[in-house]
Amino acid sequence: MPEKTWQHWFLVVRRALRAPLPLSVLVGAVLFAVADHGFAGGLAMAAAVVFDIIYALIRLNDENFVRSALREAHEQQRRDELQKRTFRIEELDVDSRLKMKTIIKLQNEIQEDVENSPIDGVAAGLAVTVEQTQELVDRGLAMAQKRRDLLRYLSKTDESTIVTRIDALKAKLTDEQDLARKSELELSINAKQQELDDYYAINHAAARVLDQLDSIECSFSSLRARLVRIKSTDIAEWTAANTELHTELSGLNTAVDALEQSVNEALTIRGTS
Repeated sequence: MPEKTWQHWFLVVRRALRAPLPLSVLVGAVLFAVADHGFAGGLAMAAAVVFDIIYALIRLNDENFVRSALREAHEQQRRDELQKRTFRIEELDVDSRLKMKTIIKLQNEIQEDVENSPIDGVAAGLAVTVEQTQELVDRGLAMAQKRRDLLRYLSKTDESTIVTRIDALKAKLTDEQDLARKSELELSINAKQQELDDYYAINHAAARVLDQLDSIECSFSSLRARLVRIKSTDIAEWTAANTELHTELSGLNTAVDALEQSVNEALTIRGTS
C-alpha cells in the first residue's frame, strides 16, 4: 500500500466520503433530522456520522481504493497544472508561444515513449529522465515569461531616439566653452549612453531566451527520435539511452542556469522586473 502521509490520508478520506453510499446516508440523516426536530433526528445524524467514519476507515485499508484515490488526485492536480500552464503560454509573445507549444508536445511524446516501453521496468528506470524533461519545460516557460517582460520594456523604448539624443548632446559639447555647462553635458551623455547600453543588454537577453527555447526544442526532438529508434527489448540498450538522455538534459539545465542569471540581471536594469 502507498505510504500514508497526512496528505494521502486526507485525499483518500475525501474520496471515500464523496462516494454515493456515505453521501446518501448523510443526506438522508440530515433530511430526517430536519423533519423530526427531536431526539430521533439527532440520533440519526450521529449514526450517519459514525457510519461514514467506519466507511472511510474501511476504505483506508483497501489497497486498491487507496491507489485509485491517490491516482485520481494526482491526475486532477496534473490537469489543474496543465490548465494554468496553458493560460501562461497564451500570455506570451507569438514566437515564445509557438516554441513552448512545440516543446510541450515533444515532452509529452517522450513521456509516452518511456511509459509504453516494451520492457517492464523501463518507465521506472527512466522516471528521473522524464522528470528532467518536465523540469526543463517549466524552466523554459518561466524564461519565456521573463522574455515577455523584457520585450515590454523594449516596446516602450526607441533606440533611435536615444542615439539621436546622444549625437545632439555630443554636438553641443563640441561647441560649448563654459566648463560648468560642459560638465553637465558630459553627465547627460554618460547617462544616455548607459541607457543605450541597457537597451542593448535587454535586447540581447530577450534574444538569448528565444535561442535557448530553440535549443530545448531541438534537444527534445533529438531525444524523442532516439527513443523511437530503440525497438530492441535489450535492457542494456535502454540503459545506455537513459545515460545519454540524462547527460544531455543535465547539460541543458546548466545552460539554462547561466541564461537565468543573465536574464535576471537584465530584468533589474532600469526597473524592468
